[in-house]
Amino acid sequence: MSLLQEIEPIKTRDFLQEKFRNYYSSAKITLPPRFTAREWGFLNWGGGIMNRHVKFSTTNEIKNYLKKTAPAHSYHSVAYYEEPGSKLMVEKKWQGADLIFDLDADHLPEMEDVKKGKITFSKLMDYIREQTYRLVHDVLLGDFGLNEKDMLITFSGGRGYHVHVRTPSVLSLPSGARRELSDYMTGKGLNLDNILIDAGYTKEFAIRGKGIERKHLDVKKLPPTDSKGWSGIVSRKISSIFDYLRLQKGEDLINKLKELRLEKININYKDGNEDIFNNLARKHQKNLVRIAVKEAAIFPDEPVTGDVHRLIRLPGSLHGGSGLRVTTMTSKELEDFDPMTKAVAFGDELVKIRSIVKHPVSMGDVAKLMPETVVEVPEKAAIYFMARKWANLVLET
Repeated sequence: MSLLQEIEPIKTRDFLQEKFRNYYSSAKITLPPRFTAREWGFLNWGGGIMNRHVKFSTTNEIKNYLKKTAPAHSYHSVAYYEEPGSKLMVEKKWQGADLIFDLDADHLPEMEDVKKGKITFSKLMDYIREQTYRLVHDVLLGDFGLNEKDMLITFSGGRGYHVHVRTPSVLSLPSGARRELSDYMTGKGLNLDNILIDAGYTKEFAIRGKGIERKHLDVKKLPPTDSKGWSGIVSRKISSIFDYLRLQKGEDLINKLKELRLEKININYKDGNEDIFNNLARKHQKNLVRIAVKEAAIFPDEPVTGDVHRLIRLPGSLHGGSGLRVTTMTSKELEDFDPMTKAVAFGDELVKIRSIVKHPVSMGDVAKLMPETVVEVPEKAAIYFMARKWANLVLET
């Protein structure tokens, strides 16, 4: 290895910091409400301890700090403090905190499928985006009745999404109540029997030698799809399952029915979804409810939601582990958000990099990096690969 190659990691870090500095010279940063009452924290390119307990009094102070230091990671507190610059938490005098939901692809059960090679990481990112979409639309805007102006949705710049809820009614919630909200979304402790409508009734039967005997018949029905809470979530999921089955034919239909344990059931797809479900045996109903809950569960990072002193990434800042921008979006834009195109902060000027990975990696459909290669790729891809520590800047000509 030449001397130039030996210092490539150092020059790579310097290159990234300079690119970040250029970005911050004209970047549009989304400051949180009451930013002067927030604690700020930053990680530099050398790693080590976070520079936190920082306080800013003006917008220009923040912009100048970012331009001067070009940090690898930039954060602000979810909390509001009377004295945000104090070193001790007790001296900061907590006044309230935004409610934060952090959805990270690494926390999904399907992450095990990625490790086993069953699905791609890109597919996992689709899953976490879909979960965030359901969190926003089904839970926050739906069940909780929030208005979109009460929240801020961001791509984290890494492997997930953040949803900041800032309606006044949540600011004073204690940690325990916030954790219960996370439990609600995962379905933890959910009584599956309470999801369906109890349509049971008592019927009289003539018993030889005993006269008339009353028996209670346990009957459960599918709730309307516009029901609140988990009843509506499960009803919509089960309805979508039946809609999907109507579109399947042949082997695909057989396999899906086996997966749902309905292969021996004679289903009349001309019936409505509620009628199909209501006519199933109780054991098949229970199985479909379990499947629906599993597929509809949302997995926010519980410690983040419950922590009223947490620091969260600054919208508009760059993520030092990817070079991507912490990007804000509307609930509509979330539906088809692609981080590898919409969170890119750099251009197409070619940069020569040296691969240091042992297996192929990619930046979505933008670029692919093979092991032990030296290639020229667009700057946006080069910065992504180098920030991920998958490549170094080539110094040799």
